[in-house]
Amino acid sequence: MNFTLLRSSKKVRLLFTFILLSLVISNRVQAQYLLSKPVSINANHEKLAVVLNEISKQGGFYFSYNGEILRKDSLVTINANNKLVIEVLRLLFNQKYEYAEQNGYIIITPALPRLSLINTDMTNDDNTYSVSGFVVDERNGERLMNASVYEKQQLVSALTDEHGYFRLKFRAGNPQTISITASKRSYKDTSITFLQTISVSQRNRLADYYSAADKGNRVERTGLGRLFISTRQMIQSLNIPDFFAHRPFQVSLTPGLSSHGMFSPQVVNKFSVNLVGGYTAGVNGLEVGGLFNINKRDSRYLQMAGIFNLVGGTLNGLQLAGVNNQVLDTVKGVQVAGFINRSEGPVYGLQLTTLRNDAHKLKGVQIGLVNSADTSEGISIGLLNIIRNGFYKVSLSANTLTNTNISLKTGTHAFYSTLLTGVNISGNNKMYSFGLGVGHDFMFSPSVYLSAEADYQFANTGAWDDRWAQGKLLLNMQLSKHVSLFAGPTYNKYSYTGSQPGYQTRFRVPLEYYGRNPVKRWISWEAGIAFNSTFSKQEEKTKTDNSRFWYLGTAFTGGIGWDRPYKNVYGTELFLQRDLGSHSAGTFTVGYTYHSADHIETFYSGIPNGASDQIFINDFKAIPVKAGIRSYSGKHWFFGGELGMAFGIGYPALHRATSGDGNFTEEGTGIKKSALYAISMGYRFNNGLETGIKFEDYVRFAGIKQFGLRLGYRLKLN
Repeated sequence: MNFTLLRSSKKVRLLFTFILLSLVISNRVQAQYLLSKPVSINANHEKLAVVLNEISKQGGFYFSYNGEILRKDSLVTINANNKLVIEVLRLLFNQKYEYAEQNGYIIITPALPRLSLINTDMTNDDNTYSVSGFVVDERNGERLMNASVYEKQQLVSALTDEHGYFRLKFRAGNPQTISITASKRSYKDTSITFLQTISVSQRNRLADYYSAADKGNRVERTGLGRLFISTRQMIQSLNIPDFFAHRPFQVSLTPGLSSHGMFSPQVVNKFSVNLVGGYTAGVNGLEVGGLFNINKRDSRYLQMAGIFNLVGGTLNGLQLAGVNNQVLDTVKGVQVAGFINRSEGPVYGLQLTTLRNDAHKLKGVQIGLVNSADTSEGISIGLLNIIRNGFYKVSLSANTLTNTNISLKTGTHAFYSTLLTGVNISGNNKMYSFGLGVGHDFMFSPSVYLSAEADYQFANTGAWDDRWAQGKLLLNMQLSKHVSLFAGPTYNKYSYTGSQPGYQTRFRVPLEYYGRNPVKRWISWEAGIAFNSTFSKQEEKTKTDNSRFWYLGTAFTGGIGWDRPYKNVYGTELFLQRDLGSHSAGTFTVGYTYHSADHIETFYSGIPNGASDQIFINDFKAIPVKAGIRSYSGKHWFFGGELGMAFGIGYPALHRATSGDGNFTEEGTGIKKSALYAISMGYRFNNGLETGIKFEDYVRFAGIKQFGLRLGYRLKLN
């Protein structure tokens, strides 16, 4: 009985499987042969829309076409009895259109003209092959310029000249066939095959290529792509949009000067070396560029460049660049750049830079001076976080150490960053501070929440030598959509040196304790009022920026020195700017800067015979030369970073040595040139004016740093 049931069960399963497969096969057959269904249609001066509707009813499908190409109200006459759909359509349109089937639709598109290869000739000299000929329009015999002609197995290609002529030259063993393909935008491809002598070989020379839908050659429409990719390579990408091959390695000097020649943008490599820069289809291993790497499609594992990386598809792995990383799709890994990381798709991983990170949708971590994202489910750590689904908040507060504080909080309630500055307005206890913080809001309701924050500030009670760390728990009460009150306890840890003149009495120390950095800890409070809002959604039209303008401008700067002995700083600069698209620009600047000193004298006594040493601090003048990059947020706000050298005019100090007999000698001391870096933030007006703030540091000149205001004007050159 059990055996009989088992056999019966198996039969049921087999029958069910057979019925299911029959239905699947039936559906596929039905989907594949819509054009082979028989229909009958008789119409005399009938509207085209009525005729097509009748055909679709009889065949049980729908038509899809462009109404501007096929006029629905045009009149047609046709008599067809029991003919296939494809035959009826050919009678209607006389070979002017092509037809494809998809998901129950017949799609009608204009038929592309065909190419033809004429006067082709092939020669072979010691396994060096040369193939030449002409590419013409099959309809009228017109010779076509800028058609791509290529051989898929050998990955060699050429563009036809103004007479339609091409010539391919390559080395090969003794292949069975050589197939030459001609492609041009708005034409159908055509191929011609040359038969060769067959020789037996153990070596497998099968072509390793695949056809895939191209992503629109987006890299070629970016500012950097247009700057570094040649017109010939762009034409070839238009002609051959869907052919890509895999190869183990390639070497390039510049885009176009590659071991794969003009075919380099169609090849994905496991190992790619670009001595200056290169343009390839992608990398599936390691890519190194002296200055830059450009990938039409995806980059996997590791990509490094001296200046920039540009990837048209998805990044999987680690991307390193001295200046700029840009990915036009998704980042799944880590981007590290000197100035800018940008992803036009989601970011799953880390973006780390000194200046600007930008993501479409953040699901990872951003660390930079400025971070931006359309939407964020991750963490952004920086001076300014422009999160479109987040907030910004300006707070005014007071505490037991500084009675006037201003802070800017940007980010999301899950994680935000704070930029702080404060002052204690008091005749006897003056104090200044600035620093950074991070925080998280515990939301009890939209109008009541608790903020947990950690802040770290530099403080000045005589010099910028003190350090102030705080932990805060602040209860927030939302009074209206844009105004809230907050208050709560704070934990403080303060490390100080007692720098003279010692504005804060509580942080003065006796002379013998200098250099010991005593620490004070206490619990106090903070309270204030906040004005909050959200960043406006970025306009769609500002997301595409292919500008390539040149600008020439001049600017004036004025500010204060970081520390004694330098106080006031003045300067001027001449700058050249070139837009690179993607809301970024490159800059080159030459300037003049004057640092005013206190003329402090330092004496060294106790030298035998009445001799002494004296150091006089001079005013310092320098010529800074810088190159950098700007990143724009919207149309007007920009953030900039620069690197360069400062060339001193004279020495920062004068050394005078006095001998026992009263004679003295003088000589300049210090170094006359130094590396420098600068960061800036500004606003540009439509009339050419721009204004902003900047910080500049001369690395090898101790104490020569400046905070300054900048006012400039620029002219568009093209």
